[in-house]
Amino acid sequence: MFNLKISLVTSTGMLLASKPEVVDDTNQILATGLVTALISFSKEVHHRELQSISYHDRTVSFIRVHDFVLILETIDEESTLTEDTLKQLLEKFSICTGPLLEGADPDRITEGEASLILDRCLKDIQALDISVSERPLKSAEIAHFTLVHSDKGSKIKDQVGSGKHIPKIASMLDTLKANRKFQGNITGILTFIEKEKSLTYTIIDTNGEKSRVGILKFPQNLKQVLFRLYDLMNNQLTMLNDKKENFTMEEILHKIMETEDLGNRLSRINMEDLSPSFLDRTVSRNLDKAIYSALLGNPVYVIGDKPTVKLVIDSMSIFTQHLQTFVSLWSAEVDIITYSKCDLDARFCGMSLTVYEKLVEKKLISETDTCINLESTKVSGEKSSKHFKKLFDIIKKLSVVEVVTKIVNDLEKLVELTIDLTALALLDKEEAKNKLKNISSSTGYATSFFRKALELAVKRNSFLDYLL
Repeated sequence: MFNLKISLVTSTGMLLASKPEVVDDTNQILATGLVTALISFSKEVHHRELQSISYHDRTVSFIRVHDFVLILETIDEESTLTEDTLKQLLEKFSICTGPLLEGADPDRITEGEASLILDRCLKDIQALDISVSERPLKSAEIAHFTLVHSDKGSKIKDQVGSGKHIPKIASMLDTLKANRKFQGNITGILTFIEKEKSLTYTIIDTNGEKSRVGILKFPQNLKQVLFRLYDLMNNQLTMLNDKKENFTMEEILHKIMETEDLGNRLSRINMEDLSPSFLDRTVSRNLDKAIYSALLGNPVYVIGDKPTVKLVIDSMSIFTQHLQTFVSLWSAEVDIITYSKCDLDARFCGMSLTVYEKLVEKKLISETDTCINLESTKVSGEKSSKHFKKLFDIIKKLSVVEVVTKIVNDLEKLVELTIDLTALALLDKEEAKNKLKNISSSTGYATSFFRKALELAVKRNSFLDYLL
């Protein structure tokens, strides 16, 4: 794992705060002054700002945030820090600090205030060391057991691991004897354990009479990471199921823990390649329907010429920052014969109108699926997202970084609410319905926003489907 130093300086080079703090900051003050001079020199001579300096085992990166500069020094003696991971790290800091420094006066901000801003940023990304690692699930606490079902209830046998969450989850799974949708396939669900402030990913393999159950338990500060990786984890289960091998539950759990986190797709796109205003001009009608499908991780098919399709898909990534999004930027006509439903599981698929029509004809795409037709500048789809479309209309003319920041703030609220709602699966139905009403009235969220969170919660824990 790499080490990290972060400093906040004014655009004139005055050091405001550093983390971790140092007893004698003389060298740090000199270094930040030199770095700021280099940034100014680069901008004046080369007409572009210096972004990073790399030497030996470390990289010093610079992020301009309003009238300030964040300096991040990453020390990577074991060469574990990939370029994509560093980019994800820098964008995460930029997104976190943007709202905190908005409107701040560099001449009036105190060292204490600057230190608190860095502390707040680090708190917001308190899972940083894990979430930017390639395999964040390796920190999980493991448990597994067999659940024997009968008309009198279920009984736990062969338990490995311990914890108060185990009987709660076993109680939730008590309906598996009569619940046929779980039978025949290995399935994974997310459940928030409110009293323990933890989140579990439960793996279920049942035939109705007996259920093999595996549980990976994580601290709640990994909510955003686990939400994003959920589909990827389930895809891993599908591949294991398709192999038709007799994996033990212990083996399955360890294979899931090895899941690689590539970050959200936006972290791998240059901000210069994004254009919210272009998206608004190009998709002028019913953009809210495309936003809805993007938010929920449903497929979106983009029809048009290849360069425009790519720009639209890249720009739509601002609405999928909470997800691990699979993308097929372009599908040629010759690819049609190789398509199956699995191949079209990409959340964004770009193609020509001819390819789209042939896929609809082959019933590989439903006419009710969300489609962005760039030729008609129209979006077809069944549902819309009024909240995020309204937000987008307000901020679309701001800089890309500001647009990304404001949208990710609301996406993180959506994820937080979604994960909290999965805790309802541990309650009996009437109690869950009553608590849902109380949460809805107490949170203050708009009905449409709350509804999206509930839909996402059901997607991640289908024991809640009766609430829709």
